[in-house]
Amino acid sequence: MGPREAIPRPRANRRGVPPIIARTVFSVFFAFMLALPAGAEDSFDRLEANWNALHGYSVTIDAHEVLGEQTADSELHYAFTKPSHAELDVLAGNKSGSTILWDGGDRVVAFKRNMSFFKMHGGVRDRDLTSLRGNSIVSPNLGDLIACFGAHRDALREREGPVVDGQETDELVLPYSGISCPDDSPADRAITLDELDISRKSGLIVMRKRFEGDSMVERWELKDYKLDSPEATAER
Repeated sequence: MGPREAIPRPRANRRGVPPIIARTVFSVFFAFMLALPAGAEDSFDRLEANWNALHGYSVTIDAHEVLGEQTADSELHYAFTKPSHAELDVLAGNKSGSTILWDGGDRVVAFKRNMSFFKMHGGVRDRDLTSLRGNSIVSPNLGDLIACFGAHRDALREREGPVVDGQETDELVLPYSGISCPDDSPADRAITLDELDISRKSGLIVMRKRFEGDSMVERWELKDYKLDSPEATAER
């Protein structure tokens, strides 16, 4: 028998790791990263991109508010069309049966659904036309909310959020230290933390929570979105 041929050994890189092993490890790591769900790192960018793509939207909001010893629960249907038209229907809770219309500016029109011929004209912040904590028809405007969070991007923290109505979320946390958003009410001056839970599936806000210290004073659960976008229009 002739001399046994030597099997060439793979050349190691500078760290002593053969190239084939290094390539395998990198491929497995890259595939693993691709398999991960959209992480908190890009949740705000997805939210902002989704908003920019919309003509308008409607959503149902289950709202819970606390002000001192008082609490209020309500169900709202909110519809917004860019640039500045909104309609708010109070489905349940205080002021149930009311509809409020806004077309920009600081004035609104309100009426009871079964008495639409009798209209009330007032200011956006009129006490009779706002919630327990002073939220008005402009408060659920996602565009203003996203713009405020974006204006304080340096203070924004992102982390894994809770499961909301079966949807995994990423959570955007905005510490309210010397910060206020344009649609805040006077009651919001004591807010210390504002949290948005963003669905990993849709990239939309499905929960908003606001705190005064350790006490949650406001919670919105947003569901049953209907979106008006170029993509949705093309599918009709």
